[in-house]
Amino acid sequence: MRIAYVIPAWPPLGSQPFVVNEMVEVQDAGHALVVLPLYPGEAGGVRHGTFARLRPASVLPAPLVDGATLGLALRVLVTRPWRVLRTLAGAHRAAGASPWAHVRLLAVTPKALAAAHRLRALGVEHLHAHFAMQTADTAAIAGAVAGVPFSFTAHAYDIYSTHPRWRNATLGWKLRRAARAFTVNDYARDLLRAMLPAAERARVQTVYVGIPTELFHAEPPAPDDGRLRLLCVARFQEKKGIDTLIDACAVLRERGCAFSLRVFGDGPLRPALEAQVARHALGDHVLIGQPIPQEEVAREMRACHLFVMPCRRDHNGDMDGIPTVFMEAMATGRPVVSCAVSGIPELVRDGETGVIVPPNDTLALADAIADLATAPERRAFLGRQGRALVERQHDQRRNARRVVALLVSDGSADAPAAGATRPAASSR
Repeated sequence: MRIAYVIPAWPPLGSQPFVVNEMVEVQDAGHALVVLPLYPGEAGGVRHGTFARLRPASVLPAPLVDGATLGLALRVLVTRPWRVLRTLAGAHRAAGASPWAHVRLLAVTPKALAAAHRLRALGVEHLHAHFAMQTADTAAIAGAVAGVPFSFTAHAYDIYSTHPRWRNATLGWKLRRAARAFTVNDYARDLLRAMLPAAERARVQTVYVGIPTELFHAEPPAPDDGRLRLLCVARFQEKKGIDTLIDACAVLRERGCAFSLRVFGDGPLRPALEAQVARHALGDHVLIGQPIPQEEVAREMRACHLFVMPCRRDHNGDMDGIPTVFMEAMATGRPVVSCAVSGIPELVRDGETGVIVPPNDTLALADAIADLATAPERRAFLGRQGRALVERQHDQRRNARRVVALLVSDGSADAPAAGATRPAASSR
């Protein structure tokens, strides 16, 4: 099967290894990949080792618009005017009173129309977009004009955000036209299914993000130096709750708990977080580092005792689906401390694979960390349980096979979710 993946950027963004992981597994399963990026990726950014394994059959031009793209878009408009106009009219009707949604559609329309021509010429049989915003808009328009079925995977901000600028006003339009829609947790699946008539809800399926479990392998932490080693790897955004974690570190120090925290990543809140560490005089306890590749994340996971990220819903309604780093930590045998936001409890199961505390609760977070600091046997138990769950639910090879199986199926019988078990046959 020849599958085109619509992704945000080429080269792929370092913050989205899960997208490349899936494409690599689909490629290795014998399917030809065509990559349709919306814009060029950043030069010199973090590149994970797995990126080198991605060898697409074709990569379409990365710029959002250029002379060749405009020329092809005009050609498609002239040769298929009614199909183009009908598709665009439906998309803009769905955008309604949202000026931001109209602008997003206008921005991707030339690329989508040019892609319709290019994808037909390449013999693409299916389009799949990661994220439900402009990538899915592009796939929906290109697919409708080219007569190629499309699907998309919804992640987090692309369906949760309520801010006028980021609200996905065309989501329902895309859902009704997609051959399939995938979500990264059951919480999001149920949210999207509620937008469809009952008879069509089976088109929305959960496909958990997969990780390379051979890279993130379970092993005991390095010899104890008398301090509890905490780790957090994230984009520095409000929804990650890193400010709550730093406040909890101040409480732990006041209680005399021996610990260290290493935080890796980048984002708009870096200056505020660094100032918070300085304000609490936590420089001897907390390191705020730069983004690191998957291979270095794996080493940091093996060196820590506990992964902590107290996620929350931010002021725009955005929240995580299930952070990929939680899977990576648990695959390494490290328990996770977080909050019951979105699909997180589907992986971080309180008392089974980790600990759940209320969002924005500094004292509860400090208490949870302090309790685990003095309970190495409990940490080991949670780590073993977490590894077993990740193997069942988040193995990237198994989950990529599920994506392909759903894409090629006619929808009459859906494959079970990774890690799920079929009901036993009745003895009667």
